Amino acid sequence: MKKSLTFKITTFVILGLLMFVAIVKLKYGAGKDYPNLGANLTTESFVLGKLIQLDYPPGNLAIANNGDVYFNYHPLAKAERFSPVTVFKWSNGNVEPFPSIEAQKNFQGTFGMTIDKQNRIWFIEPASFDFKHTHVSAFDLDTKQRVEFFEFPEGQAKFAEDIRVTADGKYVILPNPGLFSFTTSSVVVYSVSDHSFYSIKSDHPCMKPEDWIIQTPYGPDRLLWGLLNFAVGIDGIEISEDQKWLYIASMTNSRLCRVPMSVVLNPATTSEAFNQSIEDIGQKPLSDGITVDRDGRVILTDVEHGSIMAFNPITSQLSKLGGSKDIVWPDGIVVGGDGDVYFTDSSIPSYLDPLVRAPTKSKLLEHQPYFIYRLKKSMD
Repeated sequence: MKKSLTFKITTFVILGLLMFVAIVKLKYGAGKDYPNLGANLTTESFVLGKLIQLDYPPGNLAIANNGDVYFNYHPLAKAERFSPVTVFKWSNGNVEPFPSIEAQKNFQGTFGMTIDKQNRIWFIEPASFDFKHTHVSAFDLDTKQRVEFFEFPEGQAKFAEDIRVTADGKYVILPNPGLFSFTTSSVVVYSVSDHSFYSIKSDHPCMKPEDWIIQTPYGPDRLLWGLLNFAVGIDGIEISEDQKWLYIASMTNSRLCRVPMSVVLNPATTSEAFNQSIEDIGQKPLSDGITVDRDGRVILTDVEHGSIMAFNPITSQLSKLGGSKDIVWPDGIVVGGDGDVYFTDSSIPSYLDPLVRAPTKSKLLEHQPYFIYRLKKSMD
């Protein structure tokens, strides 16, 4: 009798688990292929070149007015296990630790970065990489001294991976995508003057992942052995040059959207008011990095096809700036003062395993070297 009861319970548990797995797979692991938006586009007159060669995968980058390039190793690679330096400055062909080799131990895992109009470089270090608190910090580029630091309360801005600063240097904007579709996305606004912050939660379609399967040179981008698609909501943001708009580019989302900065910078803005203010301005590729060029176009990385695309918010037209089949995952991107486009290939699918565990050194070495690229405007 006991054996029969045990068998029935075991069978019931197994069937329950199988049903749970089937439901999760159907809801979060099915998906469909995304169209190649750049397939029939003429490539603009940019020339692609490899600017910096690296031992480990780069993540994000920023460019100062003098042309110096600041960049980091991607935190998913956890290169700090093998390299004493994870944050760098490239100047005239030379790479050096930033702000110093001694300061590297103070970083817990830098992700997004940006340089503001006050000549400060800002870093976001999200708590989602096994830390209790998300950190925001800024360094003066001339003195290399840390001039700003804020530690968010535990659980706040946990998944924030990108960072932008208003032209007046008073506010820091962070996209907090949540965990897949399990938690609600938000925009976090940090006030530099009084070290306060507020979050605007939003379940608007532009803020959430859609049901797409990202295709990579290493196959579909999936986790848990295909149970979950790699799906991310709002992770890419950019402020328009005239400071009127915040562009929203969720990674696994087909739409490029924007919301007035006047709405974002109003602490009284409700989720409903935020959602009503969002404007869908057109189709985009499945993207990671986002920036704007001097013509006001929104520049996006196309993570599926190793290319860079430009969206004109006036005409709603897409164009292709360039790319290569050798680029695995175009990630951080910025336009320099020279008008050239600089971006990293973080190569995430080459070393990310189904459980998002830190890759072994041999796995990272297998795909060396890694590159930061430049799309240089042709003079022809």
